[in-house]
Amino acid sequence: MLLTTNNSFHNNSLYSTSIALSGKIASANNSYSQYIGLKEENTLLLEESARLKEKMLNTAVSSSTDDSRINYKARTANAIKSTYNLGNNYIIIDKGTNAGIAPQQGVIGPEGVVGIISHCSEHYSKVIPLIHSQSLVSCKLASNSYFGILKWEGKDDQYAILEDIPNHVGIRPNDSILTRGSSGAFPPNELVGFAIASEKNESTGFQSITVKLATNYKNIDNLYVVENKEKPELDSLLMEIKQ
Repeated sequence: MLLTTNNSFHNNSLYSTSIALSGKIASANNSYSQYIGLKEENTLLLEESARLKEKMLNTAVSSSTDDSRINYKARTANAIKSTYNLGNNYIIIDKGTNAGIAPQQGVIGPEGVVGIISHCSEHYSKVIPLIHSQSLVSCKLASNSYFGILKWEGKDDQYAILEDIPNHVGIRPNDSILTRGSSGAFPPNELVGFAIASEKNESTGFQSITVKLATNYKNIDNLYVVENKEKPELDSLLMEIKQ
């Protein structure tokens, strides 16, 4: 009688364990299915976001130049590695030449300008961010369109310096700093940051403006890589001018 009871108890334990294991497997499968579903949904959202960004870029350009041509192509990418505390920082993204990425294309994030593509392989690309010793981007003041060169001094990942602004130009606190678009890497009027201080140099006649960068380089994730379809034409013209 005792043996029968023990066998019954043993069978019930095995049955309970089997149910628990089946439940865990079903739960894991469900979680995996949800993960795959979320990943696919996120991909679709990013693709839609790229289409909207592309439309915004081209609409902004056409409204400011009375030109309805579609000049810019926006592609989504994810940052898979990045630095912010080096003298020459970099960002690695998960898209390369197979996805249409090429050197000298601009990179923009949800908050503003991020940097420029410098090197590509088939599936990955390197971005030189604004917080790099060799980064030089032509920018302008939103309030009056005076322009200069944005450089990074290597001190703080949140700030850069806009140089070559004449001393007589008044600087409004928190005036937006925008791309000028002169190199073709970025469309004009993309947000770079905000003016927070200025220092005049009486000997040169120019002032340096401290810019609070719009992009938070400690939190780099989803990005847009921008292709200017007319950049080769612009580059060719600039080469002829230099010669």
